Amino acid sequence: MAAKITNITELFHRFHNCETQLRQGKIAPCLISFREVIERVPAIPKTEKEKNELLASFETFLRNLSEHKKFQEIFGVVPLGDADIETNLEFVKSMIIAQEEEILERIKKDEEALEAQRLEIDQEKQRQLEALREKIRQAIELLDADNIPAAMEIISESDEIREGVALHYNDTGMQSRTEKAFDEAIRRYSRAILVSPEDENLYYNMARAHFEAGNPDKAEECLAKAVQINPDFKAGEVFYQHLLKRHTAQPKPAAAQAANEKKSGGFLKKILGK
Repeated sequence: MAAKITNITELFHRFHNCETQLRQGKIAPCLISFREVIERVPAIPKTEKEKNELLASFETFLRNLSEHKKFQEIFGVVPLGDADIETNLEFVKSMIIAQEEEILERIKKDEEALEAQRLEIDQEKQRQLEALREKIRQAIELLDADNIPAAMEIISESDEIREGVALHYNDTGMQSRTEKAFDEAIRRYSRAILVSPEDENLYYNMARAHFEAGNPDKAEECLAKAVQINPDFKAGEVFYQHLLKRHTAQPKPAAAQAANEKKSGGFLKKILGK
């Protein structure tokens, strides 16, 4: 239930809500709110200017209201005639009170219909999400079986599938690298790059794996590609310059550098349930 109107600002605000509801075709809640507005008008202090502005707005509102198809479904055609605005307001208020039960029933039905619509939309989103997950799963299975053409055909269907597959291989590559299974990490990063070749973070991650595996030259190649894709990639640039200066630097243990890993993708974490 809406809060009680206590001043002219709240009165105008509630009335403007009525106007919005009318434009949206929400006649039932509009009528209930407008009745409260009418009932509170006499008790609200207002200047002469505010009173005239309010009455002029009411007059336009009543004309639009009486011409609205949904209003006529409840009350029929209601000519307001040439009566003064106060008389018309009182007349409309009495009509609303007389039909209040039907109006409230309409509000209830509208809310039920809206809830059913929300449920249907949620179910459709869930179906789409499950279909997306299945496409990602299929593409991963095909890539793992080295059936690259079939996998890429699925991946090309949407950016969401592409990102989901790349994310899978990036995450599993990170896991392999943490376990010091560098060859497996490099293989998985390579799959991620195959799917998303313009992601500088993937080249950075593979550079880390090469570096820790004792292959600074290959790491340098990966970082050069990362910086080429994104010249503003600061982490890649710093690591790249470090390798240029120290080709033979000893790699740090994988666990010590895990916190610096750059993760590719993001929003599909929830899609993949990770």
